Amino acid sequence: MSLIADCFRRLTETPAKNELKGYKVTDVNRTRKVGVACRSLQELKRKACAKLNVTNDLAEVSIYLLDGSLIDEEEYFCTLKPQTTLILQRPGEKVLSDADRLYDTLRHVNIDFLTAGEKAAEFLTEKLRTKVAVLNSALNKDDSKTTLSSRDEHPEWFRGLETNCATKEAYLHRRCQDRIRGYLYKTIEQIKSSDVFAKDRRARKQLLYAIAFFKMQLKEDHYFGYYFDRSRAKVEGAKGADEPDSSECYDHCPCRLRWLDDATYFRLFGPMEQACDDVDAVKRKNERNSRAEEEEAEENCPYKIRRKEIRTCVALCDRMGEFRCCGAWNEDECSYGERHRINPYRSREELILFSTWNFDHKIERSRTIIPFLLKLASQGDTNETELFEIYDNLFTLKNLRLVHIVCHDKCSHK
Repeated sequence: MSLIADCFRRLTETPAKNELKGYKVTDVNRTRKVGVACRSLQELKRKACAKLNVTNDLAEVSIYLLDGSLIDEEEYFCTLKPQTTLILQRPGEKVLSDADRLYDTLRHVNIDFLTAGEKAAEFLTEKLRTKVAVLNSALNKDDSKTTLSSRDEHPEWFRGLETNCATKEAYLHRRCQDRIRGYLYKTIEQIKSSDVFAKDRRARKQLLYAIAFFKMQLKEDHYFGYYFDRSRAKVEGAKGADEPDSSECYDHCPCRLRWLDDATYFRLFGPMEQACDDVDAVKRKNERNSRAEEEEAEENCPYKIRRKEIRTCVALCDRMGEFRCCGAWNEDECSYGERHRINPYRSREELILFSTWNFDHKIERSRTIIPFLLKLASQGDTNETELFEIYDNLFTLKNLRLVHIVCHDKCSHK
C-alpha cells in the first residue's frame, strides 16, 4: 500500500467505531435523561430513540449540544468527551440552548429596568431573581482575568463547556464557525424544500451546484471563525505583514484538510446517508438517488472558489475581546451606544449572554436572498458573479451585522 493510500485510510477511519463511550441524552423539554453507550453518532441515535420511545426515522432525528450546536458529523461527534449531555430533537421540535431559556425568561422585561436599583426591587419576584442571577453576575466588570487565555489560567471560564478547546480564542472561533454553518444548513434546507428544487430538474441541477459551491467556499474561508477570535483582531496602525493572517487557523478548522480534493472532502464530511431498519425500500432508493445527485454536483461543480494567499482578518472584537452592537439593520449605528457592548472573554456569565447576540442579515436570507437564488435557477441563468454576490450576502460581513438581541429586528426588512 502506498504512503498516500495509507494516510488516506487512517484519516477515513473513525476512532469512535473502536471505542465505546457513554453519553447522556435528553429530550428537547429536558424532562427525561437516559444513558447511552455507543461507538458512533448513528448508534447513539438508534439507542437513544429506543430508550426515549422515539419512533421517527433516524434521518429525521437530530442531535444537539446544550449550547444549541448541531452534531451532524461522525468526525465531530468523536471529539466529544464521555458523559457529554446531548439533546435529541424530533421533527418540528425546537431546541432551546441555556441562553435561549434565559432570554425567554427576560424577553418581556426591560433589561435596563432590571439594573435600576430600588425600582428593580419593587418589580422582581423571588423566582425571577433566581433566574436572572447569572445576569447580575455578568454586570460585574472585573477585568482581572480578561486577558487570560488558557483553560489552566482561567478554569472557571471553561466550567460546564463541553469542549476540548484549550483556549478561549479557540472556543469562540469554533462557536462562530458553528453559527455560519447553521446559516449553511438553513440555506440548504430551504432550497431543498422549495417547489423549484422538487419539480424543475434543470433548476435542481443548478441549485445542487450552488450548494456545492457554498460548501467549498466556506471551507476555503474557514467558516469565518475569526469573526469572534480576538487573536485575529486588527492591531491599531498595523499594515501589510503586521496584520493578522486569517489563513493561519486552529487545528479544528476544516481548512486543515485542504490537501484533500473537494470531492473527497464531501464524501468524508458531507451529510451522511441515514439508514433505519423500518425505512421502506422506496425511501432508501430515493435517498441513494439524492446522494448520487449531490456527489455528482460536488465533483462537477462549474464554479471556482476564490483563493487568496493572505486574507487580512476581520475580527469583530478588539484585542481585549470586546464586541459592540452594530445596531438595527436599518440604522447606521446602535442607538443604545455604550450599553450594548460585551466581552465574552471576561467571564463565563458574559460568554453565556454573548450567545444571545445575533448575526442579523440586512438583506434577509429566507425572504429575499434564497427566493432570488431560486428564481435565477428556474430561469437557468445563474452566473458565477451572481453566485458570489449571493454567497457574500449569506455568510460575510457585507450583509451580516452582529447585534444585541434588543436590536435584532425579526420583522420583514423593507
